Amino acid sequence: MIKVAIIGCGNIGYKRLKVIQKDKQSKIVTIVGKRKPNTSIDYLGEVISKKIKCHYTNKIQDALKPDIDVIILATQPNLFMRYGSKIIKAKKHLLIEKPLGLNSVQANKLVQLARKNNVFLKTGFNLRYDDGIILFKKLLKKKIIGKIYFFKAEYVNGSVKTNKNKIGSLKDIGIHCINLFEYLISKDFKIVSNSSQKNEYFKDDNGFLTLKTKNILGTVHYSFVRWKNKFCLEISGSKGSIVIESLPKWGSQTITLFKRVFPSGTPKIKEWSFKRDNSWKNEWSFFKKKIKKKKFNLEDLNEGLVSMKNLKKILSK
Repeated sequence: MIKVAIIGCGNIGYKRLKVIQKDKQSKIVTIVGKRKPNTSIDYLGEVISKKIKCHYTNKIQDALKPDIDVIILATQPNLFMRYGSKIIKAKKHLLIEKPLGLNSVQANKLVQLARKNNVFLKTGFNLRYDDGIILFKKLLKKKIIGKIYFFKAEYVNGSVKTNKNKIGSLKDIGIHCINLFEYLISKDFKIVSNSSQKNEYFKDDNGFLTLKTKNILGTVHYSFVRWKNKFCLEISGSKGSIVIESLPKWGSQTITLFKRVFPSGTPKIKEWSFKRDNSWKNEWSFFKKKIKKKKFNLEDLNEGLVSMKNLKKILSK
């Protein structure tokens, strides 16, 4: 039985909790909430702790007790370095939400600490574990669309007034698109352009990136100030393209494979759809497999660090 503590039970912490609660191989032992709650959502962890009969506290030390195996860190990113260091030094496996700290320096320190203490540090990029994107990856591996020409991603929503991360949309949802480029195309790329609009809430809303690796171009649009939530991902190649429209958390997701008809004409089309968001469950399953092996390769530990290093390149452009 994997014994789990959750630090931070807001939107993301609650999503993690629901998955772990249904897992017969795992048990939530402790929930750590804010020291000074000031809104109804800040009390969510305390309410849930009573329902599932687990310990509730506002002391992080309670999550570091010997009977805890894994800690989910879902606070605001400004606490990741301080809490993450304590958790890793206590030799607890850690699933920490993205981004991995506030900058690449913090990310690197956390990775090095994890290596030194032989614990698994997983950065929470749940979109990699979305059923549609898993299928997308499998289709790419089969080289169905031929030589890849370009990558295009748009991830936007209207949560600017309710988002509490205080890090801006680039580090919050834009980094998901960067991570997907690393996952589907290449971890190493150049920044061709970076532009963003300032607004009354964040400095980087409605941001546009152009990335390049070898002969593949990538474009990214991220924002917290759109009128409707939207996710769209397309990779196009010499023999066709694959397009994902939306995410299951918003109701329904469609994956479309377009296969080019030579010399020209209407492409052959095949579609798949997903209506359930299994990304959190799939990511937790991946995490469990890794900690059971007790050996973690550098690529697994470095996922969040690679994205933060690429983010640094973007911000310096």
